[in-house]
Amino acid sequence: MWALDPPSHSAKDSWDICTKLSRDTKDNENLGTKLREASSVAQNAAETFRVAAEAHMLHALDPENFKIEGIADKSVTTIAYISGMTKGPGRTIYNDLMAAPEDDLCPLCRHSEVTQLDHVMPKMDYPALCVAPQNLVPVCGICNHTKNSQTSTVAGQVLLHPYFEHTGTGSWLYAAVVPNSRGRLEYFVKSPVQWTQTFSARVQYQFEFLKLSKRYSTRASQTLNGMREYFASELKNNGSDGLRTHLNRLAESHLSKDHNDWRGVAYRSWADSDDFCRGSFTMPA
Repeated sequence: MWALDPPSHSAKDSWDICTKLSRDTKDNENLGTKLREASSVAQNAAETFRVAAEAHMLHALDPENFKIEGIADKSVTTIAYISGMTKGPGRTIYNDLMAAPEDDLCPLCRHSEVTQLDHVMPKMDYPALCVAPQNLVPVCGICNHTKNSQTSTVAGQVLLHPYFEHTGTGSWLYAAVVPNSRGRLEYFVKSPVQWTQTFSARVQYQFEFLKLSKRYSTRASQTLNGMREYFASELKNNGSDGLRTHLNRLAESHLSKDHNDWRGVAYRSWADSDDFCRGSFTMPA
């Protein structure tokens, strides 16, 4: 849901680099040559994909239009992606893609560190896109495992593609203190008025699909546990208003760069809670 600069590598260059060492053998019916000759097919497939992504139409792509004729899907992905990109000369492209997030955080969740490349359109279903850089997004293991090979033909259930679409700079992530919980937060999405109905549905779907409410709430609780004594001291020395001011300053600092930073949202939500600022977070568990 957060923006990521599109890769500079072209689909054609990536395909050519990742297939250049593929060999012809007596038994594989000139598989290496066939793969290299499919460069224009891969390039055209990547362009079709790009146009669909920019038009928010990924749900309309037909997997049958992204095959390499005469070569089994598994052979394409095994040779081009696994042997050619992750283990071969395309590794430099792989590494460049992985290094794209400046803070190493997953653009789908901004919760966990990037550890893997995700195929936006699954490589086994869309083999012509298996090494197309714009189909490869650096993500965390949690999001990649949850997403797996998920795609959808429903417009409102397509995860946002960080290279082409994102939630913008406005606020949409909020949280509220759960009553009688010593400060535990429940996160939720509140769509800005300028969002379309479909875009709002997609953000809500992604939020729920990736279980972001629970993931953010867990991290916020861990943060609170480490700050509980400090907040109690601030309350004792400066009163409820002093604690609220301190929490708002922490919120402003975190939200200055990203209005939807889960940490900033946490501090803002605690500051907005009268019970919290009066000391409910100090009550016995």
